[in-house]
Amino acid sequence: MRPFNDAPIMLYYRGTADLNFRRTIGIIGTRTPSPQGLSICEELVEGLAPYNPLVISGLAYGIDVAAHKKSLEAGLETVAVLGHGLARIYPAQHKKVAMEMMGQGGLVTEFASHVGPERENFPMRNRIVAGLCDALIVVETAVKGGSIITVQQANGYSRDVFAVPGRVKDKFSQGCNFLIKKSMALLIENAADAMATLRWSREDDGQTPKSVQGRLFEELTEPEKQVVDLIQGAEEIGVDQLSYASKISQGDLASLLLNLEFKGMVRSLPGKRYVLC
Repeated sequence: MRPFNDAPIMLYYRGTADLNFRRTIGIIGTRTPSPQGLSICEELVEGLAPYNPLVISGLAYGIDVAAHKKSLEAGLETVAVLGHGLARIYPAQHKKVAMEMMGQGGLVTEFASHVGPERENFPMRNRIVAGLCDALIVVETAVKGGSIITVQQANGYSRDVFAVPGRVKDKFSQGCNFLIKKSMALLIENAADAMATLRWSREDDGQTPKSVQGRLFEELTEPEKQVVDLIQGAEEIGVDQLSYASKISQGDLASLLLNLEFKGMVRSLPGKRYVLC
């Protein structure tokens, strides 16, 4: 785990996976997903498999355990961050999955073995999920709950966050739609969308993130290159500053920035600010 002010003093771990894995991605969501949500979760894991990430979640009901199960099936190592000690598995129904994970991933917690699954432990657990990930995907969630807390923490750790949108009146799509609307997460429909933003290459294609970024930069229009150069020079910049520095109207600039987000070159932050991906 990278050092943060709220990092745990110690982690307890059982398993075979390297927690400093080359690529790590978290998949989280509601404990009561729709059939479509479960299907999307499984499709996301299948789409991620060629990139060989370590998949991280929380072993909870619903999206969490679905991500773990599909990862095991796809041959991916997968780690669960627990809200209790390693002396037990909670929920007990997931013990079989947890045992499989210890041979193809692992279980990690900051709590000593005797500590049970107390309610207050799980928000604490969520920050470890956020900290261990390079990127986080939310499949279905309500507007309030553990997934939203984890996203807030991931944003604070400068992690890439993605959310799968849904119908506006569906309770467990409203949270994802909210995250996208508030620029707390980028909209994705499949794993390829996330991979384009992260600039991850397939394990066997010989490309590095740097070479992919260079190729994308060469394909940009001149105004897009100008905007990328300005963001790079400032590290983080607001729309007003960009418009003034580039002499591009805010209307045209909004279109340029949207295209750059789709191309995986820039990422929006709260307050209409932008950074390079």
